[in-house]
Amino acid sequence: MEKTEVVIVGAGPAGLTLALSLAKFNIHCVILEKELEITRDPRGVFLAYDAVRILWDLGLGNSLKDISHELHTVNFYTTSFASDPFHVLDINHDGFWQALPSGVHHIQPKLEFAMRKRITESPFCDLRCGCTVIGRQQEGDSLVVEYKDEEGAHRNIMGSFLVGADGKKGVVRKKILEASAGIKQVDSSYRYDGTWVAANLKLTTPTPETHPEFPLWKLGFNPGDVYDLFWPKGWHFCSPPGKATAAGRFGPHEAHFWRHEFAQPDWNDSMDAEELLWDHLTPMITRNKDDSNQPFPSGEVTYPCDCIQILRCRPYRFTHKVANKWFDDRTILIGDAAHVFPPFGGQGIASGFRDAHQLAWRIALLQRLPKSNKAFRDDLLGAWARERNQSVKDAAKLTELNGRACNQADNIFFWLLRNLVWVFNHIPFLPNIPEPLFSVEARGFMPVVGGFFSPKFGGGSRLAQIYVESIHQTPMLSDELIRRTDTVMTLLVILRDNSEDLVAEAQEVLKAVKLDQLILSEDSIRVFSPGNPDNSKTQVYFPTPSSRLAHLGIAVQSGYNGSHYIRRFRPATKFVVVRPDFYAFGLADNVEELVECLTNLRNRLQQDD
Repeated sequence: MEKTEVVIVGAGPAGLTLALSLAKFNIHCVILEKELEITRDPRGVFLAYDAVRILWDLGLGNSLKDISHELHTVNFYTTSFASDPFHVLDINHDGFWQALPSGVHHIQPKLEFAMRKRITESPFCDLRCGCTVIGRQQEGDSLVVEYKDEEGAHRNIMGSFLVGADGKKGVVRKKILEASAGIKQVDSSYRYDGTWVAANLKLTTPTPETHPEFPLWKLGFNPGDVYDLFWPKGWHFCSPPGKATAAGRFGPHEAHFWRHEFAQPDWNDSMDAEELLWDHLTPMITRNKDDSNQPFPSGEVTYPCDCIQILRCRPYRFTHKVANKWFDDRTILIGDAAHVFPPFGGQGIASGFRDAHQLAWRIALLQRLPKSNKAFRDDLLGAWARERNQSVKDAAKLTELNGRACNQADNIFFWLLRNLVWVFNHIPFLPNIPEPLFSVEARGFMPVVGGFFSPKFGGGSRLAQIYVESIHQTPMLSDELIRRTDTVMTLLVILRDNSEDLVAEAQEVLKAVKLDQLILSEDSIRVFSPGNPDNSKTQVYFPTPSSRLAHLGIAVQSGYNGSHYIRRFRPATKFVVVRPDFYAFGLADNVEELVECLTNLRNRLQQDD
């Protein structure tokens, strides 16, 4: 019988992320995808902050410019984006302390194509399309997955883990886990259930040659001006009166794609989705004034309908649900198979990325550590599930806040919130009010009871990301310090006073604690200094000055600061045990604390003789 280590069902964003993340640890996987080709119709269009960071970690960062554009503003309107917004949320800054865009609007098929290209280049990944999973059997410590291949032949493959990344109606949860383990999706903290019509539009710009009678040419408009006026940049939420709406550009700006979604609570199958779309869209692409509020002499002007191609238009039922259990023994759920979100927070694909990225290193430990048994497996996966539950709840809170702004008319709550933020941001002696999600990002999993980190030593927080360099290394993103180690964990040594004795002490501690070389070794020590160390004999990384980044043509977000990295730690922190998903297992202020922290890690991974 054919064997692999992990069988992944579903080659969507979550499944592909897991495969690429496993490959970083040399874990072999087979991905079984039902469809023969990538679904060409774009579905999710937004990648939230840390989803961008994960793509960079997977080596796909340079591909983003070809499949997306950076989101700078989220705009809130009453009724229509043809009116002036009552609130503009500026996200064009480094509020998440990750040195990367806070969000991008992408073309999902292009994203999946880029991910599949990386899959085909990896010796650890095997993507098989046209395959339908039929069933699963447990044989000791292995699973046997039965499936039909592209030719309709029945085949079996044995693996240590089966991961369902095949969507909310996928076979792993619906046909396997629901019957065998009672796993199903249930209501979560944010309850929403509604029917929306969702459309993808491909736009072309009118020109004086194609539309000579278009009245704006006489006012000095060029085709680009017309496009920007009628299809404004940013993402747009429109609240009642009228139908709740979420709309905006996606993909590179030059691709001219537009997503348009609106609530249709009374939907029934006798309705015509495209007819409803035109009725809803036409008033929004009709203008009687320019961006400076100067009225058009000709009166109302509508964007030419023959410049709008409908790629997809159909109803969707949007809801928020989460699986009542994330795994059963060796069968695990990620992505939409584990949770679904309405479109108000852009958290669907991002949460799938997080599921996969935070699962992969745990599977690597389970596969490679010599004392991996069921108790250890349940503990490690249980910690993952508890952390993922917290993350999904945090994502649901953002979704709920945006959903309230979109589905309810502007009210006193949002008026007070907007004005409070304005006051704090415009009076010099008052501190700025941080966006709620920024504080959630900083605290990470610290509130989670039973997560995989040491609460005693301040574990669970997420590391910031900045650009760093050394005397031997040109500027790079600091996540590369973690990515370039051969072990699962990384030991970060922080030199605040140019004392290199800490490095030798860390090496001695590693020898004394006797961690498995898969977990942590002397070769996975990385040294960071908040300042530029002089005459160091060790490879020491330090923040790249902003002036040097500008000289090299490396763009950074507004508010970027090289001090963000060190500010996520305590002032006295000298050692940080870092997980490969950017979270800290523990922080130590001295050698004694480091010994205890690493002993805690060893005991947690059952490495005692």
